[in-house]
Amino acid sequence: MMRDLVSALIGVGACFAMAPPALAQERLTVATYGGNWGEAQKACILDPFGKASGVQVVQEMSVSTVTYNKLKQQKGNPSIDIAWIDGGISELAAADGVVAAIDPTKAPNIAGLIDEAVYKTKEGAIYALSTGFYALGIAYNTKELRQAPQSWWDIWKPEYAGKVTLPSPVNAAGIPFFAHIIGLTGGSLDNPASGVEKLRTLKVSSYYDASGVAQAALQSGEAIAAAYYNTAAWAIADKGLPIAFIVPKEGAPSADIRVHIADGTKHIDAALQFVNYAVGKEAMNCLAEKLYVGPPTKEYKISDQAKSRMPWGANGSVKNLAIPNWEAVNAKRAALTEVWNRQIAGK
Repeated sequence: MMRDLVSALIGVGACFAMAPPALAQERLTVATYGGNWGEAQKACILDPFGKASGVQVVQEMSVSTVTYNKLKQQKGNPSIDIAWIDGGISELAAADGVVAAIDPTKAPNIAGLIDEAVYKTKEGAIYALSTGFYALGIAYNTKELRQAPQSWWDIWKPEYAGKVTLPSPVNAAGIPFFAHIIGLTGGSLDNPASGVEKLRTLKVSSYYDASGVAQAALQSGEAIAAAYYNTAAWAIADKGLPIAFIVPKEGAPSADIRVHIADGTKHIDAALQFVNYAVGKEAMNCLAEKLYVGPPTKEYKISDQAKSRMPWGANGSVKNLAIPNWEAVNAKRAALTEVWNRQIAGK
């Protein structure tokens, strides 16, 4: 990893050797995630980029929905220059015109990404780039549960009662999780009643907006299981806590973390340099090691432990993930959020 980091810094330094001197005095405000996600983004991308380029990089931690709403409020004059937003919310940001087109000639590392990692408008403009894929499965306490869960329906068992935390619609995983349960119970996005009825019978400890809240619940013992990201679950396990993660036999909704440039940024050259670094192999290898997100690059080199914790398993690929039809989900997002808040969280 040390050699990779040195290579990365040399590569970024070479890019900036040809950049205008004024670039080194620029400042970028970068909206990342919170908790261990934000820590990894800072260590793998923000800090090394800032050190090599001389650009002042300011981290602003948030969740995707809040970042998206900030970009809408700041439309035309953004204070955020770079924004990480999850799949699903990313499409909404593009539709609202709050993210800029990314010129691939000024971000040559795009050529090293798999096709599924490059997001384009109907007109063909690139509006987002993936920096890693994840899956939402079940994180559970191996000491509190005698048997590891195998199915989504296991969290309805008596031993889980009052000890389960689920993502709310504020969290990027909330609506995809809800849609997944609706589908498994025989309902549809137009008729979610079966999913509502099932979830109303689940005794939860809480609904979490931010990943860090779920992490705290699992660490404190408030929750012994969670509908949670593979990435965050393994991060807790790495701290020595008895947490493991499984993909339920009915499948796990999957998505990715994407980097965007805010439309109207006053620092477009620095922003393009930042995005180019963010999707480079060194940065992606680093995030895969720290977060266990599936690398979006055509080539990557990660440890055996990281391989075993990929959202697609040790030998899979992005082709194995159950990525929602975001157009269909987004068309019903507001209605499903209202149903959730009124009939499930407000039961």
